[in-house]
Amino acid sequence: MLSTSRHPKTNYEFSRSTYANLSQNRRHTAVTLLATGCNLMKGKETTGQYVDDATVSTRAKAALVKDSTVSASDFNIDVYKGNVTLTGVAKNAAEVNRAIDDIKRVDGVVQRQNATRLATAE
Repeated sequence: MLSTSRHPKTNYEFSRSTYANLSQNRRHTAVTLLATGCNLMKGKETTGQYVDDATVSTRAKAALVKDSTVSASDFNIDVYKGNVTLTGVAKNAAEVNRAIDDIKRVDGVVQRQNATRLATAE
């Protein structure tokens, strides 16, 4: 027969194994928090930074889509800690310059890097 007890606030009945599982979940949470802290000290991206980078990436892509002189589908945007890398194949240098200018105006962009290539007519 299982040993049971009642929760002091809700009066729900729990088995002792339920309390053991709750304690185990707390240990897992503590380990996860410690690991996250270690990643932060090693210079890895935190969850908050990842969300910020995803927001910057979305805004940068939207800026390219809004600009009718830039073919947004020809470019990829990678963001890490606010540093934006623009990759892809552009039709001409003017399109690359316009895309970089669009990205410069996006909130949250710390630095821009151009890694695009120009298309060649063959």
